[in-house]
Amino acid sequence: MTKQDFQKLWNLNYPETVPIAYLFKHEYSDRWFRIHSLPESKRYAEDENEWQILLSRQNEIITDLFGHETPILIVTGEYNWGDNSQTHITQEEEIFKPFSFLRLDNIELNKIDAEQYDEPDIYRPAFALTIWKPNYHDKLLREIAKDNARAFFISFDKNVIVAPYDGGIDFMLKDCLTKESYKNKYRHWLSEREDGF
Repeated sequence: MTKQDFQKLWNLNYPETVPIAYLFKHEYSDRWFRIHSLPESKRYAEDENEWQILLSRQNEIITDLFGHETPILIVTGEYNWGDNSQTHITQEEEIFKPFSFLRLDNIELNKIDAEQYDEPDIYRPAFALTIWKPNYHDKLLREIAKDNARAFFISFDKNVIVAPYDGGIDFMLKDCLTKESYKNKYRHWLSEREDGF
């Protein structure tokens, strides 16, 4: 897949937003829901037993959505506050080195939120082809759960975005009905907050 292929598919499926995970819940709230990775919405695993619960939950629901041996993309990126760094996070961080990332066009952040960002602030996204199978991405899931890395998984074929964070996973599914079906199936892992966060 080329950079142009990715951009075309992104614009076709998610025209209201850019590939930055925290924006999904705002732009596509009708297709978004969140699960928490640990009981009682505990944010961070503290021992190996809690890590097993976290990874078991995450692998179960992600496999349910993507299926086994499914081609997917990993999307990550980095913020740059006005500097012109030539080295990308995918070349620096060990967790990303097993994958062959392609850089996407920089995103000018002040065009998304002029109040929060200054004109030179950019986001530098990149993507890599991989497959989904249970426990295959556990190292990356662990690093995300520790808040040491940020990335999300996407299948354009299934119209599914899976965006883990330190505390749980955000999902963006193809439509409201599909979302409600999975939300009900995994209702015991949902946030107790009214807004679903």
